[in-house]
Amino acid sequence: MKKVISLLSLCLVFSTFQSCYVMQKSNEFFGIETSTRNTLYLIDISGSMEGIDEGSIKDQVMREAGNKAGSAVSNAIGGKIGSILGKQVTKQATKLGAVKRKLIPAIKGLPDSKKFAVFAYNNDVTKQSVELRIASNMSRTSANIFVENLKAGGGTNTSLGLAEALSLPGVQEIVLMSDGLPNGGPAAVLEEIRQINTNNVIIHTIAFGEDADHNFMRTLAQEHNGTFITSKM
Repeated sequence: MKKVISLLSLCLVFSTFQSCYVMQKSNEFFGIETSTRNTLYLIDISGSMEGIDEGSIKDQVMREAGNKAGSAVSNAIGGKIGSILGKQVTKQATKLGAVKRKLIPAIKGLPDSKKFAVFAYNNDVTKQSVELRIASNMSRTSANIFVENLKAGGGTNTSLGLAEALSLPGVQEIVLMSDGLPNGGPAAVLEEIRQINTNNVIIHTIAFGEDADHNFMRTLAQEHNGTFITSKM
């Protein structure tokens, strides 16, 4: 009986993480309201994004529940099922997991008239689309599949990510999601972006994790007329 209860507990936590965000729509992203501008969502998928995102109190409670349920299942039935489900819960509790839980509903909520694109970067840049696309059922679904399948690994070439984002024709607004720990140091990135953002593209920044470089992320947003947000909300 205890085995069943433990398994059901973990399944409940996992399904709560999974089903809530993939089914929801939102007209904002960490408090940044969806605008009428052409928006590029730029996601840091470097190895440091595998780290735990402290997040909100709700996130912390969910993570702790998942850890306890996973341990209970592991102890009760030898660990195979507990290990599989436990890893899924842990994956959702990372910085990249926090990005997915918030960004997917925001993309689902984009109005049909809005143009958007999604890029991800580590050592290189991966593009979900090489051009801005008008939001539709197909383009929103495609973007969210791309986001859901992202995995963290590699370095943090923030300069390259931002340069590629700024070079996209028609982009008016960038939303950067990162822990703000760029290769080469923050000063070099800030100077490069000052020089190449000649079209005055707005850059919003959202910092994830306890170890995030808030000073860098805040300065980047301030210098490019954007909003700085931390995931600890």
